[in-house]
Amino acid sequence: MPNYNWNISEGNRNHVLDMIQTKKSNGKFTVIDIGGSINNWSSKYVDAIADFNTPSGNHDGIHFFNIDITHPSSWIEIQEYVKLQGKFDFSICTHTLEDIMNPGFVIEKLSEISKEGYIAVPSKFRELSSFEGNYRGYIHHRWIFIKSAKGVFKGFPKINYIERDTRFDKIADFSNHKYDLSFFWKDTIDFEYVNNNYLGPSVDAVKNYYDELLE
Repeated sequence: MPNYNWNISEGNRNHVLDMIQTKKSNGKFTVIDIGGSINNWSSKYVDAIADFNTPSGNHDGIHFFNIDITHPSSWIEIQEYVKLQGKFDFSICTHTLEDIMNPGFVIEKLSEISKEGYIAVPSKFRELSSFEGNYRGYIHHRWIFIKSAKGVFKGFPKINYIERDTRFDKIADFSNHKYDLSFFWKDTIDFEYVNNNYLGPSVDAVKNYYDELLE
């Protein structure tokens, strides 16, 4: 099982930027940010950005792939670029996977176009908290991710059941130090959907699957 350096934290990215700076100072080290146009935190350090949103600010010298990362045909442009230039040395994907319909597809593509990378998502503690309204987590997020007992990155859809089960209140935590789940990966990313993406065959079965969030 690879060592992913899992971390629950306040979401500070300085250690990632420091690593990239060091690598770049020692020679060629190419970096792509997948879905990175909103917060713009990596723009001084990346060679490419892939997003359907146009990056704000000055991005001279950065290759911009204006694509829908959830659509298979959109990746053709990046794949053709990688054929000519070689794989990116490093990829960044932060607070993007929880927003989209098919995160497993994007995770698979990350390892196809980059040698290693860094992934960050909101922690389960924050996604189970109520801070925007009378519902759990962020209204625009579709997924809760965890490090499973097997050490695998695992996704749970945010179904309406979790809103009513009060057992999740005991681990809900909006504290800054529980903001982020992040990890570094190399070569491949071990990812799975809960019960292979099948929410069935019974009410009790689904409840049992979601018990893993309490661990």
